[in-house]
Amino acid sequence: MIIKMKKTYLLLMLSAVMAVSCDMDKEPYDSVPDTEALNSPTSFQSARTGLYSALKSSIAGTFYNAPEIQCDGFDAVTGFSNTLGEMYRWTFTTQTTTFDGVYGNYQAMIARANFIIDTYNKTDFSNKGVFPDEATQTNPGMPAVRAAKGDAFFIRAYSIFMLSQFFCPDYEASNEDTPNLGVSYSLSYNPSKDQTTYPGRYTLKETFDQIYDDLDSAAIYVSRDAQHPIYYINPDAIRALRARAALARGDYETAADNAERVIVSGNYELAQSPTEIEDMWQNDNAQSPVELILQLPTTSQSDLPLATGTLYQPQNTGAVPDYIPTQTLLNLYSANDWRRSAYFNTCNITTNNGAIGTVYAFNKYPLYGYLYQGLGGYSYALGCSQPKVFRLAEMYLIAAEAFANIDGELYLAADYLNELKAARIQGYRYQNFTNKEEFMAELMDERQRELVGEGTRLFDIKRWHIDLRRGTPQNESLCLLPGPNTTEMSVAADSPRLTWPIPKHEMDVNRAIVQNPGY
Repeated sequence: MIIKMKKTYLLLMLSAVMAVSCDMDKEPYDSVPDTEALNSPTSFQSARTGLYSALKSSIAGTFYNAPEIQCDGFDAVTGFSNTLGEMYRWTFTTQTTTFDGVYGNYQAMIARANFIIDTYNKTDFSNKGVFPDEATQTNPGMPAVRAAKGDAFFIRAYSIFMLSQFFCPDYEASNEDTPNLGVSYSLSYNPSKDQTTYPGRYTLKETFDQIYDDLDSAAIYVSRDAQHPIYYINPDAIRALRARAALARGDYETAADNAERVIVSGNYELAQSPTEIEDMWQNDNAQSPVELILQLPTTSQSDLPLATGTLYQPQNTGAVPDYIPTQTLLNLYSANDWRRSAYFNTCNITTNNGAIGTVYAFNKYPLYGYLYQGLGGYSYALGCSQPKVFRLAEMYLIAAEAFANIDGELYLAADYLNELKAARIQGYRYQNFTNKEEFMAELMDERQRELVGEGTRLFDIKRWHIDLRRGTPQNESLCLLPGPNTTEMSVAADSPRLTWPIPKHEMDVNRAIVQNPGY
């Protein structure tokens, strides 16, 4: 799905408290749009639900599929819809609509968060008749107001971080202070037609310092309250995002500390059986196992997330999926790995040129999953799953990679990697690693096994500085125009095109922004 976005920074800022795509018109939790003045706890509560609507729009669909399809794990099938075709063939340009959608969505999320933070800072809360210190049956009170501000800081940190992953080069000590390599963002809600006021790009160091600062602020206001903890931003979600950002920054001590704190909290446990893994993905079960740190629920047809699974499964008789896994990806899973059956299913394919084959299709986001069934076969729920923002498994992977990069801590890294694999593979025997290189090779494979289809692959390849080589096809006769531009795609580790370009529409409006190298 290509998300249609507003095409300028100005329009994004002016419409930030409104929907930024047809999909974001759907407000979760029975909310109302946060376009109204924030003059009561109820209005702050409504604005908060708008934040969750915006976040939900970015944890699925194009945001996950584009960086996966661009990389090494999937092949396009002959007769496919050409969705994300430019990304798959690497023919994308600054005018590719995927970039507009992703960039614009995150900028709108930042502006939405700024609106709440600025309003909070300007509001007089002394009238306790309007803003009681405690919630009552008729008034959510200051707890709702503080929650809105805390969530706004978190959403702003999340959005800036994700923009850095897509649109900035990998963070290195050698480039952290280089001008115009970081994210362009505003820290206040101040829509203006004056283009001279639009922000340029910060340095990478300034960008990540801001992420850290916003997470510090979020931690002041966010609590694990009476609401269902995994459905709302909570202290562990803050630690999870800090761990993810610190790993990207090469701040391994911070990454290890925060990931480990989530792991040892006792609030979550890894899925440890085929049933538990299937419950988590096939059935969207948020209770068994308790591996989910933050999952965004869907309760009605009006608050569906973007469809993620429709690219990978044939939607009717005679149709073909757009993309199928490479054999190289499938070979990463042993016969005893429960994820193989949970993430993949067999599929009979007949292409429009007459080629026939039975292959494994990607089924992590099932076409006819929990949401489709729960909403009575609603057609727009095909391939939709409740967005899982953070999972415990990722924290194990972050802790393992971070400890591997801290002198003398390889044994801890091995412990976390082995614990995750033991929870996923029947009869698994712990591995010993003699050096960092051997360990990292296995860690890289495990991240792809566990996080396939969750939109992390491009960022991992950038962070590890490895060449991108598309894997061997399952059945080359089923693939679209096999050759060097598709099935044999290879991109060098130092290619500037591993970083997405700033969209042309943004460059045209905001002349303070400097384009990424290579575009």
